[in-house]
Amino acid sequence: MYKIMKMDIKDYNEIIKLWKGAEEIVLNNREDSEKSINFFLEKNPNTCFIAKCNKNIIGTIMGGNDGRRGLIYHLFVKSEYRKNGIGKELIKKTEKGYKKEGIGKIYLLVLKKNKTGNEFWEENEYKFDGKAYFRSKRIIN
Repeated sequence: MYKIMKMDIKDYNEIIKLWKGAEEIVLNNREDSEKSINFFLEKNPNTCFIAKCNKNIIGTIMGGNDGRRGLIYHLFVKSEYRKNGIGKELIKKTEKGYKKEGIGKIYLLVLKKNKTGNEFWEENEYKFDGKAYFRSKRIIN
C-alpha cells in the first residue's frame, strides 16, 4: 500500500536519487539542486507531492504556476509500482491544488521518445495540442 503526501525538502536526497535513476526525467544540476527545489517547494506548497510505500519514495510530482497557468514537472513512479493508480493519484492531488489556487489550465513537457509517458498522459486526458513548439534558452549555467 502507498501513501501520498506533500513533498518536503527533507526528502531531497531520496528524491534526487530516484530521479537520477529515471531515463524519463531530464535533470539539470542547477535547476534540480537542493537549493532550487527548496525554493520551488516554498513557492508551490500545494502542488508538489510524493508517494511512499514502506517508508520509501516510489513516486513524485511537482507542479508550479505563474498565477495564470500551471506546469507539471517530474511526474515519476518507479516501474515496479506502475499500473496501480499512483501516477493518477499524484495528478489528482496536483490538479486539486491548482483548482484551489484558481489555475484553470495545466501544461507539461514529455520527451518525444518517452512512449510510455506520452501514452500515460493521453490516458489522463492531457492532449497534445500541436499548436506550439517548445523552445528554450539557457541564460545561466
